[in-house]
Amino acid sequence: MSHSFIGAIVSETNSFILCKQALGLLCNTLKDSSTVDMKHERRGLRISSTSSWIYLNENDLASLNRLCLEIVKLIDDSDTESNASLKLAAVSTLEVLTSRFPSNDSVFSMCLASVVENISLTNFALSSSCLRTTGALISVLGPRALSKLPFIMEHLLSFSRDVSSSVAAETRSGDDNTFIALSNSRESLFMAILVTLEAVVSNLGGFLNPYLGDILELVLLHPEYASRSDLKLKLKAGIVRKLIIEKIPVRLSLPPLLKIYSKAVKTGDSSLSITFEMLGNLVVTMDKSSIGAYHANIFELCLLALDLRRQHSVLIKTIDDVEKNVVNAIVNLTMKLTETMFKPLFIRSVEWSESNVEESEGAGSSNIDRAISFYGLVNKLAESHRSLFVPYFKYLLDGCVLHLTVAEDTEIGLTRKKKKAKLQVANSKKKDGNGALTIGMWHLRALVLLKPIVSLLATDPPTSLEEHPNIPSVQDFDDLLVACIGQMAVTAGTDLLWKPLNHEVLMQTRSEKVRSRVLGLRIVKYLVENLKEEYLVLLAETIPFLGELLEDIELPVKALAQEILKEMESMSGESLRQYL
Repeated sequence: MSHSFIGAIVSETNSFILCKQALGLLCNTLKDSSTVDMKHERRGLRISSTSSWIYLNENDLASLNRLCLEIVKLIDDSDTESNASLKLAAVSTLEVLTSRFPSNDSVFSMCLASVVENISLTNFALSSSCLRTTGALISVLGPRALSKLPFIMEHLLSFSRDVSSSVAAETRSGDDNTFIALSNSRESLFMAILVTLEAVVSNLGGFLNPYLGDILELVLLHPEYASRSDLKLKLKAGIVRKLIIEKIPVRLSLPPLLKIYSKAVKTGDSSLSITFEMLGNLVVTMDKSSIGAYHANIFELCLLALDLRRQHSVLIKTIDDVEKNVVNAIVNLTMKLTETMFKPLFIRSVEWSESNVEESEGAGSSNIDRAISFYGLVNKLAESHRSLFVPYFKYLLDGCVLHLTVAEDTEIGLTRKKKKAKLQVANSKKKDGNGALTIGMWHLRALVLLKPIVSLLATDPPTSLEEHPNIPSVQDFDDLLVACIGQMAVTAGTDLLWKPLNHEVLMQTRSEKVRSRVLGLRIVKYLVENLKEEYLVLLAETIPFLGELLEDIELPVKALAQEILKEMESMSGESLRQYL
């Protein structure tokens, strides 16, 4: 059936039914041809444009143009409620024509304005079709659609802002049938908004600067794209966010992304999470000049977000998920920084983690929240930077000692202040002429850190720990504690530390608590397995303790002591029971 024949029916008949049937026939025919072409492609057959029935000569192109103009007339003129179905058929036909006959001809540009103008709240089905057709037209026209961009964005953003409240209002006031109809159309409508936005960003991304703030609010804060459970909408919104990163220069996209933070906090944890996820992905794409210009601003925003745990906002339900994306953004940023850029930022974060202690004597609880966030960041930085991060641990030592010993203090804020002051005074007296720590002070620091860490073996876990699945379990905590103390000895590589460490651990095996005795033995076992023959210098002190533990009434303690004794005998090549 020729385009001129369809066009004649559309232009000359006054029958809405006949027009609608003709448009439906054309849509189905074009869709069927698309299906046939896809089947040929899957079979490896090539369809040349000259042999395909959709090849357009000059007469066909003229007929297509006339057909499109007649369809536009239907879209513009059929403005009554009784003609809404005809208008919907006309818009759907135009979408199919655009997809099957891509062209840069000006007729599609003329169609674009009419389609966009019919995006309204009066008819959700028609608006959804208009949005999809708008996206198809923009994809075909490319830069030729630039002249219509302000008109497109005005209608798109205005419609997207109004549609949610309208759907909610009509749902509350309607009956069950209305609710079902709105629920079914809502997904299609919000998906159509994303399809249009995807086409706009893909083809006109460099010209979206005036609208970026509104676009980011839409894809980051809108509940349908951030917090609702519809997977298809979330995936499509993720695609649009990715396109924004890829198609829009950092100098344009980053400033509005940084400004959206305060609104994201008010919207909730889902919006916050995807905001910092997008920020982290954007940082990965930044070049050297962009990093130099924006790294301080990005870091300060992330530091501000890390303080959310301390603020205990009722809007943030899953702070761990939010913090994970914030930390990831910081790590991505630090991977691109030079040492001269990174060092002041890291020192700034150390000062931030301790600022509550310095500003308020009664800030112990809030400072713990900051410390949790800060040391979570430190763990990720250590994992990512590995050996390059080792020199920065000197800035953490005093804070680690303070937090490890805080349980022993009755007046948390004041006592920690006094301890920090004493450590600073001691450190200033133990530096050489170049400002570096002396060998004695270095040794002292290792011992200062050792005692509070080993004291954790005797610390009782909270009774309600099972009610908080996001907090490390007792098993996780014990495994980390054993690995930490054991690795301290392995890394030290000298009996100057091995002897006091081994002694502190062995003393814990005389505790009345079974957990403390088991942990002490697990650490001894770690030392034996990793130091191997070098541990022999410590046997003389260890054997008497083992003799006591072999007679322990608790089976786990006794069994672990027997395993250690057997490994020691294998390593020394002689029986040690005579020394027990």
